[in-house]
Amino acid sequence: MTGKGCWALVLHAHLPYVRHPEKPEYMEERWLFEALTECYLPLTESWLRLRQEQVPFQVTFSVTPSLAAMLTDSLLQQRYLRYLDKMLTLAAQEQERTEGDKDFAPLAAMYREKLETCQRLFRDDWSGRITDAWRSLAESGHLDLWTSAATHAFLPYASEGSWRPQIRTGINQHKAIFGMAPHGFWLPECAYAPGVEKVLAQEGVCCFVVDNGTFQRALPEPASFYQPLQIGHQVSAFARDPETSHQVWDKKSGYPGDYDYREFYRDIGYDLPFATVAPYLDTDVPADTGFKYYRITGNTDHKEPYRPDWAMGKVNAHADNFVRNRCAQVEHLSKTMAEPPIVLSPYDAELFGHWWYEGPAFLEAVLRRMAAPDSLVVASTPRRYREAHGPGPAGRIAFSTWGEDGFGKVWLSEQNDWIYRHLHRAEKEMVALAQAFPVAEGETGRALNQAARELMLAQSSDWPFIMYTGTTVEYVTRRLNEHLRLFWSLARSLREGKVDEASLTEAQWKHPLFAEIDYHDYVRFNRPSAPAAPFVQTEPVWMLTWEYPPRVVGGLGRAVADLSKALVAQGVPVTVFTCAVPGCAERETVDGVTIIRLPVPGAPQEADFLDWVYRFNMALVSGVMAETAAGLPAVIHAHDWLVGLAAREIRKQTDIPLAVTIHATEHGRQRGLWNDLQRSIHRAEAELVAAADGLIACSDYMTREVSFLFDAPWNEICTIPNGVDPANVAPVPGEGKPLEAFCQPGEEIIFHVGRLVTEKGAPVLVEAMPSVLRRRPQARLIIAGKGPLLESLKGRAAALGVSERITFAGFVDDNTRNRLLTSAEAAVFPSLYEPFGIVALEAMAAGTPVIVGDAGGLGEIIRHGENGLKVPPGDAEALADAIVRVLADRDGAAAMVREALREVDEIYGWDTVAEQTVCLYRQATIKRLTAGAVTEAAS
Repeated sequence: MTGKGCWALVLHAHLPYVRHPEKPEYMEERWLFEALTECYLPLTESWLRLRQEQVPFQVTFSVTPSLAAMLTDSLLQQRYLRYLDKMLTLAAQEQERTEGDKDFAPLAAMYREKLETCQRLFRDDWSGRITDAWRSLAESGHLDLWTSAATHAFLPYASEGSWRPQIRTGINQHKAIFGMAPHGFWLPECAYAPGVEKVLAQEGVCCFVVDNGTFQRALPEPASFYQPLQIGHQVSAFARDPETSHQVWDKKSGYPGDYDYREFYRDIGYDLPFATVAPYLDTDVPADTGFKYYRITGNTDHKEPYRPDWAMGKVNAHADNFVRNRCAQVEHLSKTMAEPPIVLSPYDAELFGHWWYEGPAFLEAVLRRMAAPDSLVVASTPRRYREAHGPGPAGRIAFSTWGEDGFGKVWLSEQNDWIYRHLHRAEKEMVALAQAFPVAEGETGRALNQAARELMLAQSSDWPFIMYTGTTVEYVTRRLNEHLRLFWSLARSLREGKVDEASLTEAQWKHPLFAEIDYHDYVRFNRPSAPAAPFVQTEPVWMLTWEYPPRVVGGLGRAVADLSKALVAQGVPVTVFTCAVPGCAERETVDGVTIIRLPVPGAPQEADFLDWVYRFNMALVSGVMAETAAGLPAVIHAHDWLVGLAAREIRKQTDIPLAVTIHATEHGRQRGLWNDLQRSIHRAEAELVAAADGLIACSDYMTREVSFLFDAPWNEICTIPNGVDPANVAPVPGEGKPLEAFCQPGEEIIFHVGRLVTEKGAPVLVEAMPSVLRRRPQARLIIAGKGPLLESLKGRAAALGVSERITFAGFVDDNTRNRLLTSAEAAVFPSLYEPFGIVALEAMAAGTPVIVGDAGGLGEIIRHGENGLKVPPGDAEALADAIVRVLADRDGAAAMVREALREVDEIYGWDTVAEQTVCLYRQATIKRLTAGAVTEAAS
């Protein structure tokens, strides 16, 4: 950049999805045809001309998915060409009618020439796909292409469960159409809600635009409009510059109001007899044709003929003024800023050419002037500025839009508020449907995807906007009702077990957009809405758990410890109640967490496990109730059935909301209930689930299992994954056993750690080794852990002739485990049953390629070929192929590791898990407080 600062033009091109195959012509489809003729094609012609003349320029162009879907739809492409033919016939008629008229004949010829140019550009140059021209301009570096939410949904007023599907669908369609990831994201209506940046970051988006008002209210202090603000997760918000907004948008003082510019509201569709123009309209009443022969003239009804030469004179004058103002603005700002300032000018693209006829010429003139070698200001883009100067200082911003007064009243008013109860009900149902059908193919899969399309189309921000402005209210109301009707027809039929073929056929015929849509997005990483304020200030959360470090039996103890520490870091005091451990203090504070260890009187647990559990629960009740003398907690959080009796009794005595996490089920562990002990545990789990005010499962798989086994409504179970702290898998130098104790130099290490029981899949791994070694003779399998299968595994390895290439390490301490994990070429966990799979996360955090059995939570964490590999559970040959693939393709393995590390940071960090858990606490509290009122209302 040679100037002192940047000007970033951001054009947002959007139209609602309007496609009506049921009629040969439809008036509202003209919205697209007029925008193409007056805006998109003139802008494109301008950019192509600048590129052809080698004028350097950069523009950000946001194309919404609904608009892109229409522009690439063959039916609408054919209809647009028919529209152009019709308009050219009208142009010929107008030339004949105005022949000899010195004022109007040149204008009729001008419109005919423009229509012919549009026809050539659209039909001949780009074969009906103007999106290919934009892709070409992006590939040459002249356009930064952005996308938006799939149907331009007003995200702050949609449930958070809809954010990811709207965002991901838009991004995936953008990639499919333009062959590249978007360079940024346009928040519909510039409507920002805290938390949306996390979803954007997870989808690879790094920048978006907000209104300047929210920068004035930023925390910890007001932010500058002229540099980005890093609002978390390495995502930057750029603020709209108020000065350039007024110069272009303002009805009174802005450039478009100049008296020499064309008058938008005077059209031959109203001036001529209706019979003359009726053949060229799709209505029974007068409407715009685009043939406008007058200039603004003044603030009166009297209008003078339009003079294009006068208008172009003003275009050049206004472009000179605009660039001169930007130079002065940047000159002033650069004196007080460490980095060059960026002046951001976001506009609706349709302003240029449609409302302001001369707008495309104005923008071209501005870009030419800024391309001058001596210009103090250069045209750039938010993405390029961020790459050159960083994401900006850190800060936080609040809800805002670029709508009237900077907030959301346009989209939530007495004219349109009725729609949200219907939308929110449908949103909740879509999440429930996605949870109910984890795997759906054929007609069922198509119906679920179409239901998602209909919901997204109903969520369009255009419908409440038009209701607020009062223009085509009847049409948008009909559209909204149609989408909801089709959605509920499909949803009800899916619940009844037979797809409504008539509704599915109708919906797919009318609304065939978003081929990349995936209904699973409604449950992937779904979480409760983020609270607006901290959950608690002084009241702690009390955790009940039977294991807690240093007592670690499985993964539960570490999960509770890490969650507790993360909650404390977010300002939520935590007290953990657990059983006593020899050598540990009965009360201590570690990492800010208060730990109370309660002695369990009587025989040790080995003597009679159920009896010990009962005595432990009595000790819990006694210990917890003793603590209530000093104050009550906000929430009791119980982990698994072993603390269930105490949790239910404490809830009964204190009326404190009870949150419950089910980490695994006895039915799942044992593949059924085969004896009295297992059935007793199952009953204890059911009683704990029934008592919960807030219920957590660690994966979608566990959510379905808990719902099925205990008849719990799946939409009331919150899926919150376990997290992982990369620091916990980093080996400490000098501690633990050295690598040489387990393998020889040059060997390719395949590492497995876990209890040696059938469901963890170690037998399958041993069976796979002969096939692995035939292709990778330098491979060595290291199995860490102990369990009842140890001797049978050794015997099977000997029978297969692979004993010398397998090391059974037995129990290893954490540092040894971490050293093996970080040194391995592959970490393999071929589980047959796995509620979550924390070992896979630990391997991902260690930077080791991961291979898992496609079972339970493991199958959800790993996306095959993206962040790891997964194989059918129990398939030894498929497992061998996956291991060889990782060992042989190091570049591919490295790419999966990079993606895995990104997800560990953005999705599975304990701070994220803690945020989601706090949201669940709030929901549990609300449910507990309103339980009586709900029961009373129901009766």
